[in-house]
Amino acid sequence: MYHNLEQLFYQGDLEQCIAEGEQYLLSHPEDEDTLFLMAVAYHDRVYDEGHEEAYEAIRDKVIPYLRRILTVNPNNLRALYNILNYPLGNEYTLMQIGRIKKHITEENKSEFIGYAERLLDDAENEVYGYDFLVKIYESLGKSESKALLNSLEAGMYYFHREFADNRELRDKNTSLFWIKKIYLLDREKMVSGEELTALIEKEHATFVSRDEYDFINLADIAYENNAPELSLQMMLKAIKGSNSALHIQEKLVEWHHRFAELIQNGFSHPDVFYYQLIIERNYADLLNISEDFYKQHALEVIHNHPQIFSGYHFAGTYFYEAERYSEAIPLLEKAVELSSNATAWRRKVEAEYQLHKIIPSELPSFTDWPTDIYNEGVCFNEFIEALEDEEDQIKWTEVHGMVYQQAYDAFQRYYEEEQFESDYHNDLHTRAMCCNNLAIKHSLLGDHLSAIKVASEGLEYSEFRELHLVMIDSLLHEEDHEKAETALNNYFGLYDDENEDYFYKNLYYRARQIEIRGLLGSPEVYADAEEALHYFYKQTQAHEINDYDYRDLEAGKNVLEGILYLRLENEDHTTRQSYYEDLAERFPQEPNPQYALMQIYNEEENYKKVALAAKNYLENKKDFLLDDFDKAKTLYMIVKSDYFQGEYTEAVSIFTQYDAENAEVMSPEDYVLWLSYGVQVYEKLNNKNETLMLAERFSKIYNEEEWGYDSLMENVELSKAVVLYQTGNLKEAHTVLDYVQLFSDYNPIADEYKASWKKPGLFSKFGF
Repeated sequence: MYHNLEQLFYQGDLEQCIAEGEQYLLSHPEDEDTLFLMAVAYHDRVYDEGHEEAYEAIRDKVIPYLRRILTVNPNNLRALYNILNYPLGNEYTLMQIGRIKKHITEENKSEFIGYAERLLDDAENEVYGYDFLVKIYESLGKSESKALLNSLEAGMYYFHREFADNRELRDKNTSLFWIKKIYLLDREKMVSGEELTALIEKEHATFVSRDEYDFINLADIAYENNAPELSLQMMLKAIKGSNSALHIQEKLVEWHHRFAELIQNGFSHPDVFYYQLIIERNYADLLNISEDFYKQHALEVIHNHPQIFSGYHFAGTYFYEAERYSEAIPLLEKAVELSSNATAWRRKVEAEYQLHKIIPSELPSFTDWPTDIYNEGVCFNEFIEALEDEEDQIKWTEVHGMVYQQAYDAFQRYYEEEQFESDYHNDLHTRAMCCNNLAIKHSLLGDHLSAIKVASEGLEYSEFRELHLVMIDSLLHEEDHEKAETALNNYFGLYDDENEDYFYKNLYYRARQIEIRGLLGSPEVYADAEEALHYFYKQTQAHEINDYDYRDLEAGKNVLEGILYLRLENEDHTTRQSYYEDLAERFPQEPNPQYALMQIYNEEENYKKVALAAKNYLENKKDFLLDDFDKAKTLYMIVKSDYFQGEYTEAVSIFTQYDAENAEVMSPEDYVLWLSYGVQVYEKLNNKNETLMLAERFSKIYNEEEWGYDSLMENVELSKAVVLYQTGNLKEAHTVLDYVQLFSDYNPIADEYKASWKKPGLFSKFGF
């Protein structure tokens, strides 16, 4: 029966679910699952109608049904959690919209406090117990201030104990209660202002928050109690947030004015200038100052306080961003000297490269928070990707890796050695992203074992897709097939989805998975590869695919086509031809079947079909994916086929268009083959100059490579002889034939030429 009710619930037929559930409970009043389902169904039935309607459902139906469960089973953890979660969540939401309605009151508070205390008795739910206790006392208001303070203290003690080995969870959970404690003490004046400020001073180092307003409020409390240095510390933390909301920006500007007044009244602290300058740089409009005001202020700071980092940092930043590198470099250099700041260093070395092409060989030891160093590594990406010099790009990649290594080391000190004050943004997910980027750099520099190690570590901190892919790629490079298979299986166990952004990348990794299974001995590898390849081909037929995704799809096709090529290379000519002809007919837009057919037809010297397949290949293959070697080979096949079909003009057209390009990309062994057909087609067109020029280039390569005389050179020499004879250079033609006849096993046609080529008669030039 419960299964039927559950089906009605998930189908959204809540009225029928409730009706049948109520009927069923008449005969089974203690069925805990059905009682719970009724509580949820009554809530969900009115959820879309508004929070006040939800309030009534929770009061009249949800709580009573959950109470019935707890009467039957006082330790039903699901009921205990939800009898607190539903009413407290609803109360909070109503308060947010100005509707003050209470489920938990002075009259029933002991009941709900009891539920929370029962959760405290269960180790897995203890954290929820403290959370609910605090929320209950907060809901009850001023009358429970002492109980609230005690619960907050108990909760923080629990978090310190429970998350002793996980700084992020310890800091985040403790901070939620700590800031509530500070606000409570301030609001209810439970301690003096001096005592409260002393408490903040003592304990703020482990406080983290994603809400900048918490730090602004702490700064206000310190300001009210004449502790400007503490205010400054809090505002320096506040500016590390996103600060996207206008009301936050206005508070940051307000504090800029406050610090200006404090400075006028004698306040002196080196970091106050950093705060002022960063606000002037980012919020000039709210301050009603010019965009370059911060530069002038920074230069004043340098003049008045020559040992303060911030003046040099911001003045140097202004000139760096204005691309006035010669002015930026000495300022940023001094900034780095005074404080090993990663941002100042990055701007300095980028400026030095732009001006002098200098690439650093070592880095200072940065003193920044781990995430700040990591962020500078991210900022390097755009700079490095824009470089045109490939050798410089490799050198900068090494530098880039060193930046991420420092961030990695700093994260290790943050978590393992508890160095640095706590910071919300130095979380484990960012640590994992740092591992990801460092692993990528290791991989780019060829150190795949280090990439595997660091990527594996990153997955201990946070689960995200890119880390899996970096590790898989590195394992594939190392040809560690068993671990690669495990990594691929793990990846698809987590990400076997059709996420649009990763759909084609996943197809590529599916191809690699099939490849690995084959290398590990799977008997189904060829069947799997063929099925997958046809699916890939159908994707190309059915969809318009952008170039970025098409690269992944094409890479996957290449893997599968390679697997099937290995199967077919041992088959007879007819079987291979039949296979690829069938594939070409089913998928006429695909390049690979045409490329294979081009070579198969060449084996049987069917040059008409060779040329057609070669041209189809070039038409089907996207230009940005066309490999230089494959293109050159295909063009060679077209010229060769045209030659044997007597299509000399067409052959010359192709040869002329692509000769310079092929000279760049072909190896000498391949280029002389290309040249040999150039020589022969020009000879057929009786073009003496081009024939002899190409023949000379051909011979030069043979001499440079110190290759001996062979049949290829013989063909070139015979073409030289023919074109010389045809243009009336009989003596020179015979000289070439004499040279050919010096070698054993020469082509007998040389004898025929020599016997038949005679000096033209006296009247031949007159046409008799």
